[in-house]
Amino acid sequence: MGRKGKKYVKQFNVGDFVFAKVRGFRAWPARILRKEVRKMYHVYFYGTCNIAKVGIPQLFEYEKNKVRLGDVQKRANSSFRSAMDHVQKSVSNPGQDQGYFQAKAELTSEDQELESDTKSSTDSSTSSSLELDGKKLTKFNLPFIHITGDSD
Repeated sequence: MGRKGKKYVKQFNVGDFVFAKVRGFRAWPARILRKEVRKMYHVYFYGTCNIAKVGIPQLFEYEKNKVRLGDVQKRANSSFRSAMDHVQKSVSNPGQDQGYFQAKAELTSEDQELESDTKSSTDSSTSSSLELDGKKLTKFNLPFIHITGDSD
């Protein structure tokens, strides 16, 4: 028989330190940049300075799992060691984490560009054209290319 009752759902806030697991890679020290809809988070990975979208089941609290997932002795990878050093410095001084704040600024600037693009496309919703460098591009301006060996 299984347990009865509600399943515990992890809650994370922007700026929380976590270990994030991406398919094909080990759990890596990270920090939450932004919460997305549908239980997804954008995270900033220490050491590699990459950004990825990760689901809640692949996130683990940093302090609770530091001994299990952050053991540098078991993991001889030098990039993992540098990532652990970077996250430990950031945990001690979270306000001076330059890489995290730079990634957060880039992510918000990309969102603002996308919003401005969608606003301009909704303003001209009557036509199916897009403007690029002062030139109007129609929605379907690519020529038809027949693929040889196609059954049609």
